[in-house]
Amino acid sequence: MPIRVRHNIAGYYALRSEPGVVADLEARGQRVLAAAGGEAAGYGMDSRQGAKRPQGRWRVSVVTNTPEAMLDNAENNTLLRAMGAAR
Repeated sequence: MPIRVRHNIAGYYALRSEPGVVADLEARGQRVLAAAGGEAAGYGMDSRQGAKRPQGRWRVSVVTNTPEAMLDNAENNTLLRAMGAAR
């Protein structure tokens, strides 16, 4: 007997923007940012919900904001090495 699954896309969208989910993702992003050296080292973090096509996943990005941070990341793979802090 086949199982029918009905996906509630609006429910997925609402779940992904729940305060608990967002807080967890932002806490992980803050840990990666701190492991990379923080804003003082030229790194930054962005948190937002993606476009609703149809999912609208929440994303947190840690990026380089200054040329010095870009050079540091290029030479030392700083962001890649900091990813373990997200666990």
